Amino acid sequence: MSKDPSLRIMFFGRYTEGSTGIVRSIFMGLHELGHTIYEINVTARPRLLFNPYRRQGGHGPIYIRWELVKEEIEIFKPDVIIFCAGGLTFEPEVIKRLKKRYTVVAFTLSDPDVFPTISQYASLFDYHTTNSVKALELYKQKGINNTILMPFAIDSRFFVPRSIDSKFKSDVSIIGHARENRINTVKRLIKEFDAKVYGRNWPFKSLGPVYGEEWFKAAYSSNILINFPKTGAGYTNVKVGVFEAIATGRLLFTEYFDEMKMFYEYDKEIIGYRNEEDLISKVRYYINHKEEAEIIAKAGQIRTASEHTWKKRLADFFDEVGIY
Repeated sequence: MSKDPSLRIMFFGRYTEGSTGIVRSIFMGLHELGHTIYEINVTARPRLLFNPYRRQGGHGPIYIRWELVKEEIEIFKPDVIIFCAGGLTFEPEVIKRLKKRYTVVAFTLSDPDVFPTISQYASLFDYHTTNSVKALELYKQKGINNTILMPFAIDSRFFVPRSIDSKFKSDVSIIGHARENRINTVKRLIKEFDAKVYGRNWPFKSLGPVYGEEWFKAAYSSNILINFPKTGAGYTNVKVGVFEAIATGRLLFTEYFDEMKMFYEYDKEIIGYRNEEDLISKVRYYINHKEEAEIIAKAGQIRTASEHTWKKRLADFFDEVGIY
């Protein structure tokens, strides 16, 4: 492989969350590193996919039909092939052949929820990443030793200020889909404050899901953003929304839990809460103490720019595995 730090990367991705989703953000991070990328967007090319087990939500395997992309790969001559989330992979025999010529990598972004299915084939890749500390231990316990922790991050677009939009203006915003453990707390936030809710399946009025520029407008038009760290499968996890929210310079509230301390300092860069009453009390306090709120939010934004970008995460990953 060339020692040139600029890699030729074949990138397979699915953009279910649009231009502000994690997969697109990783793609942008690779660009910011200066790599040459050949992008295959399987959302736009559904014929490429073979999903024999009807998997969804990041579970796999969802196979990419080798015969439909073989020519593109051979013409491009990548250094690295990346399967970016969504359970994407090739058939095992294809991966074995490809590893003789290229470095084959898979990024998993929905752990630990998807561990039961991804762990069935994660060892096939040269390198595999997980977003979850808990899942990393689970892979090790299963004897899967090619897996590396790569926490979530953001690309540089999230730091670009947007003007406040009257449609989205609020003191408090919740950007996320409805889940049973969130509903009562969100009802209370709506009752107590000037709050707006975004996402699907809320049992009360919301502005619906927001993607792309609308996501940026919603975030930048609020003073406070609320994070609920439980995943759909009930795990407490550091989610990508944490980094996205803090990058905008809004004050983020999230529950206290140990893993978050790897990334931010509670009450100096983010605000922690222990239960609903604690959350309501602290939101009220920081609405009434805007200068303190701005100092904490700015500190979080500065740390995000320094430590939690995809440009840095990906550079660290390539250095750690020696791909350059």
